[in-house]
Amino acid sequence: MKIIDDRVRELVYRIEDPAQADKVDDATRALIQRLRENCAHPSVLQRYRDYPEAQAVMEPLPLGQDGYVPGFDLLHEEDAFWACWCKYGIVASKQVIPPALCERALKRVYDLALAISQGRWDMRRPETWAAVPTDAQVVALLSRGFFEIYHDAFLAELRSSVRAYLHHVLIWGRPELWTTFDRVGVKLHGHEDAGALPLHVDQNPNVHPSFHTVQGVLALTDCPKERGTYVGVPGSKHLFADYAGMAKNLGEYVELDRSSPVAAILESAAQAFPLKAGTFLSWDSRTTHANSANESNEDRVVAYIAAGPAREEDGDAARARADGFRSGLGSNVRNAMMHASKPPRYTDQAAVSAVREPEQLNLLGRLLYGFERYLAV
Repeated sequence: MKIIDDRVRELVYRIEDPAQADKVDDATRALIQRLRENCAHPSVLQRYRDYPEAQAVMEPLPLGQDGYVPGFDLLHEEDAFWACWCKYGIVASKQVIPPALCERALKRVYDLALAISQGRWDMRRPETWAAVPTDAQVVALLSRGFFEIYHDAFLAELRSSVRAYLHHVLIWGRPELWTTFDRVGVKLHGHEDAGALPLHVDQNPNVHPSFHTVQGVLALTDCPKERGTYVGVPGSKHLFADYAGMAKNLGEYVELDRSSPVAAILESAAQAFPLKAGTFLSWDSRTTHANSANESNEDRVVAYIAAGPAREEDGDAARARADGFRSGLGSNVRNAMMHASKPPRYTDQAAVSAVREPEQLNLLGRLLYGFERYLAV
């Protein structure tokens, strides 16, 4: 039994057809209903019951002949997608968004930098980098490779891509999902903040010892290793418990202690995952990961996108999401799937709101954002 069958494929093609734009919500409603039926099949339910304890394999994930992650066609390669997810705790889908959307999103990122800085900060011109906007606490809009924009029409369009949604349905085995409220990653070539992030996990085993969440990166530019790309340790979720002694508090971020007995094992197995623009890669948050430095002559731009089970009965989570959407600012409320780093982060709400392009959410977007309930579909 598969989640994605001929009926699902038919509805996806209908949703993606510009000529049927006025019928997208109807097709989305039918899609969710079909996915709900397929996910309720006993064999599918058992597949997802077994996943948390599935034995992973710590070996390299095969790359394509061009050196990039090939990614799966999720409409036709569900079995291979699932086998990869179980084996490595890392999986990628190809062509999740079309080239035209990548280009629009990329242009919007640069345009936002110019707009917020009132034309003074052009990320494509190093001579303007000192003019990066800062808030009252002198926190920069771009720091550590994170561009602190959490809400805009282009992000909503990426998050509510039907293929990105299906990618997460295959990971979770359910259609009732909320998208994360996360930001964009930008590593400018030659910039002081274009360095690598160290190996770490973003789930604390002292708080959540088993499968709890996923993370994802959507490439908006080609991301070869030298340009800065995702780095992961395939199959490392079975060593997740070793991070318990490395956690300094109950926060989600736990950096690998290089004096730990498992450090050499994890470091030697770390693999770069070069991504083509439009490829979407996700990982089980128990997986040790990092990213590489941008040592190229081009910028690296990605969107951090993930989804997880909707918590429609959790009023506090729903309110936190609504508040975050209204403010447009980042906040770290993991129960509400709001994935910002801990303070400091950019907090000039007036500057962000002044240039924000209002989101035009279709039915799938409203469901993923938590503004409509799946129970009503």
